[in-house]
Amino acid sequence: MGLTLEVLADRAGITPHHLSAIETGKAEPRLGTVLALARALGRVPPGELLGASGDFSPAAAEVAKLFDRAPDEMRDLVVRLLRFAQRPRR
Repeated sequence: MGLTLEVLADRAGITPHHLSAIETGKAEPRLGTVLALARALGRVPPGELLGASGDFSPAAAEVAKLFDRAPDEMRDLVVRLLRFAQRPRR
């Protein structure tokens, strides 16, 4: 789209440093940041920024918003539980 990192960060309301950290995989964006980036980019569905095809379903968006508002300890626990649930069973 021809945007500089600084312009995109400004449009999304985040710092260029934070956007760079997201871009290089050094930081995980919260849902609010993904939505802000999608709005700043215009026609890009938020799900596409996360590697999904299409946009979030209403249920997925609601879960993501709840997750985003949860305390750090709760988010860490949920992520660990989901990773555990995805491990192959013997």
